[in-house]
Amino acid sequence: MQKDIAIIIPHKGLGDIIFHNFFIESIYKHHGKKIILFANKSTKANLIYKQNKYIKKIILIDLHRPKILFYLFKIINIYGLLNKFKYEKIYYTGNHKWHLIAIKILSNLNKIELSYLEDKKKFIIPSLKNYLKKLDIKYKLNFNINVKENVSKNFVRKIANNKKPWVFLSIDTSEDQIQIPKNLLIKMVNKLKNKSVYINTNIKNSSKLSFLNKNNIIKTNLFNIIEIYYIIKRSELFIGNESGPAIISSILKKKSIIFLNNNVLKESSKLPHINKRRYLTIKKISKKNNILLDLI
Repeated sequence: MQKDIAIIIPHKGLGDIIFHNFFIESIYKHHGKKIILFANKSTKANLIYKQNKYIKKIILIDLHRPKILFYLFKIINIYGLLNKFKYEKIYYTGNHKWHLIAIKILSNLNKIELSYLEDKKKFIIPSLKNYLKKLDIKYKLNFNINVKENVSKNFVRKIANNKKPWVFLSIDTSEDQIQIPKNLLIKMVNKLKNKSVYINTNIKNSSKLSFLNKNNIIKTNLFNIIEIYYIIKRSELFIGNESGPAIISSILKKKSIIFLNNNVLKESSKLPHINKRRYLTIKKISKKNNILLDLI
């Protein structure tokens, strides 16, 4: 029986899984075989990497930290899911000790070669680059995930009625890290009144949009990530915080106005088509709204 190569990614965001693209590609080319990819459901890996040429199978697995009483249960559960396949080698890109307990037990019992990130840096991309260098595996920074636009004909017909040009406005991440002031959001929407504005927010935070009821507003909190990808690809402008959708806009060479905190600028600078991006901080534009409004 042919044994597989597996990559286990413990990170939880869409942007995190896109940052791993060059790592997945490098491991695929190094071994010359498709990868079994284990990832958190929140990464949307099952949609983003569907029909990807580097991926054999995608397994969604809950790798979030449990409450202290449930650690043993989670370790047993992870072991059980991993044990359904036969492996030549497993790569783990995190450094969580409780994950490694399950993975090392599997490795030792089944005599599987295990490789994991021992000296994780603050940012994902430098960590993965350093990891590949230590493994002596060649790599090229490539974040083009080649998403297959598997959207329904009904969806395409529905949004085709929305007036062009389109603008994609992303309000928050799943962690709700950045708050766009309500008054600034209203000013942005008013400035964009002659365009269709797709407003994206986490479902749990969709109540933020209750005060926006203009005809040119389309709310996307119930759209899947492939539908969002489809819309961003056809939009003339992306506005929003540094997140999975913002990274997609860069991959697609879209003009983007990105809100971020200073601590993520270093990671953002590694993205493709950086010349299409304009970085602003919420603190700065909250004091001087015209800095943002003049760019729209």
